[in-house]
Amino acid sequence: MTGLVKDYYQYKNTHNVTFIGICTSTVATVDSMQKQVETYGLKPFANMLDSGGATAAAYGVSKTSAFRLVVIDGDSKIAYNASRGWHWTSGPDAGKYIHQTQLEKSLKQFPGILKIKEADIPDSMKYAAHLYDLQQFGLLEEEIQKAVAKDKSGQAESFAMIMRDRVADHRKGRLQQIQELSKAEPVQAYREAIAFVAAFPKAPEMAEVRTIGNKLMNDAKVKRELNAESGYQRFLVPEMRKATTMKQFKTKVLPLLDGYLKTYGDTEFSKTVQAAVDGNRQALSNY
Repeated sequence: MTGLVKDYYQYKNTHNVTFIGICTSTVATVDSMQKQVETYGLKPFANMLDSGGATAAAYGVSKTSAFRLVVIDGDSKIAYNASRGWHWTSGPDAGKYIHQTQLEKSLKQFPGILKIKEADIPDSMKYAAHLYDLQQFGLLEEEIQKAVAKDKSGQAESFAMIMRDRVADHRKGRLQQIQELSKAEPVQAYREAIAFVAAFPKAPEMAEVRTIGNKLMNDAKVKRELNAESGYQRFLVPEMRKATTMKQFKTKVLPLLDGYLKTYGDTEFSKTVQAAVDGNRQALSNY
């Protein structure tokens, strides 16, 4: 985590770089993740809980991996993906971190999120542009209002309109995505709806998103998956946290897993649970 924070401070004045901290611990909760955010100073960039394990799986993160560093370039391709930061040992970049050279290469090739040149960003809007890069839309609006109140030149207001329009386009795109997912993947649609409500509590689209979310809550598959996740958090996670030896794991965790699978083995979330328990087993076997 300290490496991520170090990179943030090195590049935070370079626009078009987005930092996201992702907690992939299978026994973490939003509250425990929030404590990590405070402890390691993981602000103001976004932090998310990968409770379902989808993000970890997408980037091939090992179940026992303590840290993973991923760089995605402007073409949405993975430019770096490793369990640590590696250095170049020779050549013109000798001594530099590989992920940093990949990041800098991407910045030269692609226009970035805002697609606006550094010179065209008013000084009063520099931090607002940074918050846009970080996709921290709540903090962004607060900063826009402060900047516009102080900068009477008109440049701040014009730039504020650009950012607000782009945030609005982003919201509309998310709403359309949720609408489409609700037909094909109701469980994922429900999760996206919950994330939307948290990210945009005062959005004009809120009523429509809530309507979709409430409808999905009555979907049998969604109910089943949510109950499976709740059961995992209530029964298995506490014992997985307590288990510090293989003996405790075998006598406490495994019987609970058997019972859990008898009840929720037909759900998609049960696959995540089995992977989490397997990761717990591997971690304990290394002691």
